[in-house]
Amino acid sequence: MFSLNLPRLLTTSTEPRAKYSYVNGEKTEQIEGYTYRLIDISQAEILNITLKKKIDLPPESFVEAVNAIGRPYIANNRAAMSIRADDLVPLK
Repeated sequence: MFSLNLPRLLTTSTEPRAKYSYVNGEKTEQIEGYTYRLIDISQAEILNITLKKKIDLPPESFVEAVNAIGRPYIANNRAAMSIRADDLVPLK
């Protein structure tokens, strides 16, 4: 796992997706977090960041990811990063 510095991300109008837990490879109805689609302007990259709680974020506003942790993985022969954070805090 890697600690990530994500101080300025742009929110989108996409609604957060519920992330469900799995037991023995089977999806359960238990929600373990919510995934937000954000844009890292400095890297011109779309990021999906998962929080444990659901929060309201206005579209097209800047936020900072608090205590972001990334875990690299391979899916469909492509490298990707699973990112979790404690919070997304609006910037002024």
